[in-house]
Amino acid sequence: MSWLGVGMALVNGLLTAIIASILLPFLESIFDITTNFKLLELSNMNHPALKELIFNAPGTYQHSIVVGNLAESGASEIGANQLLARVSSYYHDIGKAEEPLYYVENQPINGPNIHDSLDPYESARIIISHLEKGVKKAENYRLGRLIKDIILQHHGTRLVKFFFDKAQQATEQKDGYADI
Repeated sequence: MSWLGVGMALVNGLLTAIIASILLPFLESIFDITTNFKLLELSNMNHPALKELIFNAPGTYQHSIVVGNLAESGASEIGANQLLARVSSYYHDIGKAEEPLYYVENQPINGPNIHDSLDPYESARIIISHLEKGVKKAENYRLGRLIKDIILQHHGTRLVKFFFDKAQQATEQKDGYADI
């Protein structure tokens, strides 16, 4: 092995690292791929989406941090991507920043709950709407398809049970079934 060969290998390695670090953000954007480098960038608590969340919906922000820690621990136990679990948890409720007082974690302590005066169907619609609002915010902030998918899926396909039960009770009382 010659010194020339060693020098060429070092230069090649250095140039490869430089070119890769320059091209990676463009390739991530073009192919909508979320790499660990992108996730590390999104984990910065100074990201504009997270700053908006902390100023508009501080209870939701706190909830998201706790969920991130729990998700990271769970991912660690099952061998999943811990960074993805933590970072996607930070952003999963960003749609709540638009109307934060509709969500209990942002309501004043011992204050009125807005949903007490709303029709349960309207309440359920409002709660579910934070998913679509979150996806729009994710698009505006270019968070990537993977984060958008997690925002859309984090409630699953089940009922918003609290408001379903409330609607069912109201129907039973209206129809006179509550006394049976």
